Amino acid sequence: MKLDAQLVQMISDGSWKVGERLPAERQLSADLGVSRNTLRHVLKRLETRGMVSIRKGSGCYLTSREPHSHKTDLMDDDSVINLMSRLEAAYLFLPELVGLAALRIDSLEVKKLEEIISKLGSAIVEQDMNQIKAQTKKFFYKIATATDNPVVDEVVRSLCVSASVVFPRFLSFPEDERAKMFGDFVRIFRALKDKNVEQARCATRRKIVNTAVAFSKLRNVPLSPVIANAVQEEARC
Repeated sequence: MKLDAQLVQMISDGSWKVGERLPAERQLSADLGVSRNTLRHVLKRLETRGMVSIRKGSGCYLTSREPHSHKTDLMDDDSVINLMSRLEAAYLFLPELVGLAALRIDSLEVKKLEEIISKLGSAIVEQDMNQIKAQTKKFFYKIATATDNPVVDEVVRSLCVSASVVFPRFLSFPEDERAKMFGDFVRIFRALKDKNVEQARCATRRKIVNTAVAFSKLRNVPLSPVIANAVQEEARC
């Protein structure tokens, strides 16, 4: 943990600017007098604390000078239970909602969803969590609007009052998990664009299961019984 503290101190002292790429692993490990493997593990830990972003084939970039606080990063038991309950509710409700939207969505709404997906992708690349949350909410709100059912719209807004239901602690996930989560959104959009009801339902179920599983691994918390059962069935989609 000494190396962790050393790197955190270097970041706090302004050795690199936010958004700047850190020195290559070979150079940084030599400067710090540690092996590249040791350095890699430390950078991974800093990534889970929201301080750096490791981009495959590009390098490690500084995203914040301050680590997440313990309370914010780890979440208390009530927050975890609430999130898992929301994910379970989302699994039971959202697939049918998206399926209905696939039947009723028009070309103008498809175009607006495409714009939202584009903005969401840009926000993920830029690691702008405020925009990630905003565009995520807009994505599901727009789908709810496409159902032309005001009660459905009201329920969705309640369920997605926090973007945690679709992107819990998004920047704490490894890069491959982030890519998978964004890919799930793209698959939902394509199914809606094609007006493919079953694919829309299936893509939504897969998206929620992937999110729940990734969060379960990250925080070492159990899946809800409904999601755990869905994991066994999800491969059929």
